[in-house]
Amino acid sequence: MGAKRLTIHFWQPMANEGNERIRGKSIVKPVVYGNTAEAFGYKRESDGHTHKWTVFVRPYLNEDGSRWIRKVQFKLHESYANSTRVIEQPPFEVTETGWGEFEVQMRIYFADQNEKPVTAFHYLRLFQPVFNVFQDPTTMMYKILTTGDAKKHDPRMFYHDLIARRKKTVDTVAMAKQEISKEIEDLRESLREAHRLIIKYRNEAESGESGPATPNVSFSVG
Repeated sequence: MGAKRLTIHFWQPMANEGNERIRGKSIVKPVVYGNTAEAFGYKRESDGHTHKWTVFVRPYLNEDGSRWIRKVQFKLHESYANSTRVIEQPPFEVTETGWGEFEVQMRIYFADQNEKPVTAFHYLRLFQPVFNVFQDPTTMMYKILTTGDAKKHDPRMFYHDLIARRKKTVDTVAMAKQEISKEIEDLRESLREAHRLIIKYRNEAESGESGPATPNVSFSVG
């Protein structure tokens, strides 16, 4: 009934041994979460349930998620017995039956407990989008529905190219880093120039050539 992609960034991940972090490194691990649903075709008499559904968390790539995912906690609607389910091995999913839609909280815990868990939310859906069918419409309604400038929406209004968006974000960050580096270098050059002027005026004052004495100021430029 729908799935979303979640990108997990590990900034300065833990080193292989001990709790030391690898400075200056980041790793991106995308995951997909969502749910599927299948209708019974009838309402179950015992509890009124109409659907069987599965909510899941999976690696975006075809890989063994258990290598880096320790467990996933699913928080269901409070009407379910044991509404908090913890899944500690693949597939990281919960299958149940029900009749209503609700929001599911999913918390992903990682193999290294020093990494903070990531929380995501998904609205569990049981039904496909509804289409209005006008059977034997009136003459007036028929004219209204069959005339006019109806055009298809640009699909980009509803869907996002996640790979392109990630590339754009990475490029934006890289450009920002370049701008910051340039500003830092400009500031350093300004400080160097100020340092040269101070030395010049101090030497002139000491030799008595010109200008008033300059206060004793010193600093270093990295």
